[in-house]
Amino acid sequence: MKTSLTISIFLILILAILLFVSCGSKPYYSTPEEAIQANTDYMNSENFEGVMSTNYPESDSYKITENLITQLFKVYDLNYKIEKLEVVDEYKNESVVNFTQLTTKINGPKFRDNRVNGTHILKKDGDSWKILSTKITDTEFLN
Repeated sequence: MKTSLTISIFLILILAILLFVSCGSKPYYSTPEEAIQANTDYMNSENFEGVMSTNYPESDSYKITENLITQLFKVYDLNYKIEKLEVVDEYKNESVVNFTQLTTKINGPKFRDNRVNGTHILKKDGDSWKILSTKITDTEFLN
């Protein structure tokens, strides 16, 4: 009986430790596409920490992105949809991805729904892909 109780307590402790470790771990994006899709999902749910976890922390635009996302979430409720992702170059630690994204307003002040084409440059942060920079190459306003 005592052995059974000891084993039960031991198993509960192991489960608690695993839960603690998994909750504290950083998000991992195994492919450039996964990082971009996660970014879009986090934008849709207005998850600031999630959005920032998809951005390369040493990017020149990291602080600007933090400020922009904070203001955007305060003012608008937008819907983002990736319509196309195409990896056009991938090296060991850097990737170039062309994309098409549709952005529509759900709530907030005047906003022009749009479809943008652009290029994301991603870089590995350890083993995880992160967005280093984004360049918009074309914008089509839908309203």
